[in-house]
Amino acid sequence: MSESHLDEFDHYNIEQDKYVNNSHSGKNRSKREVAEHSNHHDPSGHTRKILTKLQNTEAHNKEGAKNKH
Repeated sequence: MSESHLDEFDHYNIEQDKYVNNSHSGKNRSKREVAEHSNHHDPSGHTRKILTKLQNTEAHNKEGAKNKH
């Protein structure tokens, strides 16, 4: 499709519509936006998994202590 009939304002509006009308979880995202919103490396490891495991262990130990008495 030829864009020779579009002026600078049309191009600006087209570019803005890419970001304003974005409701499909990542379609029309720029590569920079995708990189900013992706999972980031955590140097300390799987902190969320470890924390959940510790919390569950503590809760199970408390339940076990209640059931014994």
